[in-house]
Amino acid sequence: MRAALIVFLIVASISFRSQVAQSQTASALPPTQRMTLKWLGTAGWEIQIAQTKILIDPFLTRKQPVGAEEWQTDEQAVLHVISGADYIFAGHSHADHIGDIPFIAKRFRGNVIGSRTTVNLSLSAGVEQAQLTTITGGEKLDFKDFSVQVIKSQHGILTRDGQKRQPRSAEITRPLSGPILGKHFVEGGSYLYYFTFGKLRLLHQSTGNFIEENLQGLEPDIAILAENSNYDWTEALKILRPKTVIVHHYDDWRVPLSSGMSAAVRKRAQRLERTVKFVDRNIKVIIPEFLQTTTLE
Repeated sequence: MRAALIVFLIVASISFRSQVAQSQTASALPPTQRMTLKWLGTAGWEIQIAQTKILIDPFLTRKQPVGAEEWQTDEQAVLHVISGADYIFAGHSHADHIGDIPFIAKRFRGNVIGSRTTVNLSLSAGVEQAQLTTITGGEKLDFKDFSVQVIKSQHGILTRDGQKRQPRSAEITRPLSGPILGKHFVEGGSYLYYFTFGKLRLLHQSTGNFIEENLQGLEPDIAILAENSNYDWTEALKILRPKTVIVHHYDDWRVPLSSGMSAAVRKRAQRLERTVKFVDRNIKVIIPEFLQTTTLE
């Protein structure tokens, strides 16, 4: 009887220590396996992975540029939200995507990745050449905590005065000799960023359109898609087969974040949500709120 009791106590002790060890392992995952996403409005995101802070299309000034007037970033609005930046990615070069990037890059010494237009406008604003990486599509960039594939895309079709049109893809081919004016924020080419964080794959789309042949084989875990009612999403969703879709760029980017979002504006995101569910009801759809943070493990 005593022998049986001793055996039982030994087994129980081993089992208990094993459970404690497993619990400690589960609660002490390496920081690189945790990631937070924060929506900055428009197509803007802040991604924190370990000690690395990534910004994509950060735009907090939220005002319409005027063609002949010098562009001024609302520095107070930016610093109210942004506290650092190691890498800053630009999907294309319209003001609501890169208008605040030069200020952020100079303030936090972040590295800017974008088109020739983005790079030349950044140089014009005083960002150092060493901080800048020019992309043309097809690049595979490896960093300490993540890697990213650059995929050539195209700008979403716009509706102006009741007419649908494809924006002209103009470029800024050299640094400016004077200040950046509103008219200088031309598209400069549109790009997708396909991030890999460990085993997690995330696709960021800055404008609601695709070159669908460039999507083959991606199948991201998360696809951050820019709402655009002028684009037929069906085929792209069937190719991508994402597990989760996050809808962005559905807000009015000329309205300050502090003004919130009307129900009418939110319906734009819900329209894309219905389209996604029509293609595959198993895809999870997230419609974020301004500055909402999501933690992934």
